[in-house]
Amino acid sequence: MDDVFGQDIKLGDDETALVAANGELLLTVGAETGTQDIRLRLFTRLHELFYDFDFGALVHDWIKEEQTISNSHGFEAEVEQRIEADPRVVIGTVSCKVVAWDNGKLTAQAAWEFIDETHPFNLIIAFNSANKELVIKDVNPRPGL
Repeated sequence: MDDVFGQDIKLGDDETALVAANGELLLTVGAETGTQDIRLRLFTRLHELFYDFDFGALVHDWIKEEQTISNSHGFEAEVEQRIEADPRVVIGTVSCKVVAWDNGKLTAQAAWEFIDETHPFNLIIAFNSANKELVIKDVNPRPGL
């Protein structure tokens, strides 16, 4: 299964590399790598990486818009499209739902399934315009992955 997901340097919630007590970088394994890649894709602005022009998302643009039904649907479609761009994600299993969007705060839940995995994976996307903070967190981090 590691062949499907590969490995990467493990990042904390603040997107900085995690280091073990002995000074070595921690690595992701299995589906944890895929979940981290999806978090990074959603957090990174589309076309920002010079070496992968198609990596990233337009999430930042949507969260600046006025809260309307059509903007909620547009945000959800953007998140779903970018998650489905990951080749390890099973097409048709991706969903995103805006659960709150008022007074400059947006909260959405995204879910999907990976190839060869038996359970869905989830992220919470939260934005607060008061402090301009975007947080994309794993809903149910699985220890040991």
